Amino acid sequence: MATTDHRSVSRVTSRLSPVSSATEAAARLLAEPGYGDDLGDYLTPLLRHWKVLAIVTFIATLAAFDVSKFQLTRWYQAIAIIKPMTPQQTAGHLQGLLGGSNLGMLSDFVGSQYNSDAAQEYITILTSFSFITAMVERHHLDAEILPRGKSWPSLDARQWATYRIMLARLRCDYSVKNSSMTMSFEDPSRERARRILGYEIDDLRERLRSREVRNAADAVASLNQQITRISDSLLKQEIYQLIATQIQREELAEVEADFAFTVLQPPVAPDLPIWPRVLINALGAGFIALILTSIATLVFEAWGASRQRISIPIEPLPRRSGF
Repeated sequence: MATTDHRSVSRVTSRLSPVSSATEAAARLLAEPGYGDDLGDYLTPLLRHWKVLAIVTFIATLAAFDVSKFQLTRWYQAIAIIKPMTPQQTAGHLQGLLGGSNLGMLSDFVGSQYNSDAAQEYITILTSFSFITAMVERHHLDAEILPRGKSWPSLDARQWATYRIMLARLRCDYSVKNSSMTMSFEDPSRERARRILGYEIDDLRERLRSREVRNAADAVASLNQQITRISDSLLKQEIYQLIATQIQREELAEVEADFAFTVLQPPVAPDLPIWPRVLINALGAGFIALILTSIATLVFEAWGASRQRISIPIEPLPRRSGF
């Protein structure tokens, strides 16, 4: 009876303290004979063949280094930084409109919000199919971008192939902290990467400029039509002022060099390639070779041990005489 009560108390105690039960179970497992030998069963074959592992790892590392250094095509990245400008900044009147002491914070808020919206619009334009295909056709870049010796069944398939290649090499990121946009383009040629990135910046500005000029011209034409139907002299005077503003907007868009955005960093291509990374490739190849060789060694050792156990002859038991 006392034994039964003791077992019940132990069972209840183990339920109330799962942490102590898990600790005791782990202690019993560690105390079992042969538990510490499990790791040795794996390390012993590897230590016995350490020369093979070292040679294979060294050869794989050296081969990866040689291929990355001398065989693979080097890719370079051109980088440029632009900053969107508000219409007031473009016209040079931001200080006069929002430069007061009480409106300084409002000026910063409006400018940063406009820069963020404008940057998202610029990224959308730069990555659009119409913009990229028009830029490639305008600067005759298809022969430089598309792989040589490959043909396409139609012009549409050729344009989409060009678009996918250009989109994979182009990257645009906007920084809220600096209110600037970083653009990059990758190419095996440093000069071509820098030149194509310059084309993208120039074509983006021209597209924004032509849109601004077109909108201002349409506004002037619409206002001229409306003024012929109005007899009120005061209202006509206000419309004339609006027409003058739109004409000034059109002229500024045509002559402003830094229209819509300013280039903080012109396209530059560093002399160091971004790919391949020789050291990382070599070390990665050596590590992978070490892991695969270790697995193959363990499998081979296990297979040899199983073959040896199977080949041991089983002697028949001696027959007992008597009964």
